[in-house]
Amino acid sequence: MLRSTELLLRRGMPRPRAHTFPDKWRKVPASHKPMQGGQSMFNDFMLKAANDDLRLANAAEAGTAIGSGQTQATPLRLPQSDFASTRAALDQLHESEMAGLAESDAFVSKRAFNELDWYDGELAAQRAGATDAAVAPLEPDGTLLPDRVTDNEYFQSRFGYSLVKNTELAAHVTYKDLDLWAELPKYNNDMYFLYVISRRRNTYAVCFDFGGKRILKPYTVGNRGLKGGDRGFRAEGSTDNGHQVMSQYLADLVPLIREQRATAGKPLARGDKLDIVVRVMGFYNGRQGAVRAITDRNDLFNVRYFEDITPFPLNGPRMPRGVFK
Repeated sequence: MLRSTELLLRRGMPRPRAHTFPDKWRKVPASHKPMQGGQSMFNDFMLKAANDDLRLANAAEAGTAIGSGQTQATPLRLPQSDFASTRAALDQLHESEMAGLAESDAFVSKRAFNELDWYDGELAAQRAGATDAAVAPLEPDGTLLPDRVTDNEYFQSRFGYSLVKNTELAAHVTYKDLDLWAELPKYNNDMYFLYVISRRRNTYAVCFDFGGKRILKPYTVGNRGLKGGDRGFRAEGSTDNGHQVMSQYLADLVPLIREQRATAGKPLARGDKLDIVVRVMGFYNGRQGAVRAITDRNDLFNVRYFEDITPFPLNGPRMPRGVFK
């Protein structure tokens, strides 16, 4: 029956055949293939054998060669035999490289226009063109010009600017004033870290103390009962849902923090605010609503740092691949 069928329908992918798995070294040049057991010398062996066969083609010459022991007319080139010439070539190469380095090893510190060279050139030109009756040039006050500008103070007093850059620190600057960590945030033990994670279909809110201990479990759109209640764009990740999640989280978070501080012996006074560090990850709609909910409660919180911790790959951001409703 199958032989009489004109057309066979095949379901799925064809089964893999031998050409599906190409040879590992198929596209690799011969010079880059791994060599085993002197394969690089094989051509020399073949050349030697061909030359010896040509020389022994004549029987008389063969007898002479065999009698004189000259069958090895072409010297055998083994990996070990060329060591002396290879070493000499390497030594010569190293010597030439060192000579080139020595020739180019000159520290050049001259600028395109060097005031000292210009002054020396001007002075040499004046002396070359001067006659015996000419006298050395004088300053306006009648003093002789120095032969060379060796003193920077003289040059500064003469021309009004210095040849040497000021490399010293100002007198009032001390080492303790050089804050090497000035760009880094300065946290303290009383700070709380509030994380806002905005995903495509959800918004999370969670808070940790300075020691990394979670104060309250994460609040999400789902466990707050907001799922499906907002039919806006990208429903569960919308701005309104993010605002509601964060508002509920902050409302439940503040009493817990006050209780913990009172238990630890560091109670908050009536007007005191909590220092928080807001760390936001993600770039979806719930982000704006959650951040706005934090700013709405500025009577309770003092946002010391606002940090965006969204992963940003070096080759540019990518939108997550997903099914968009």
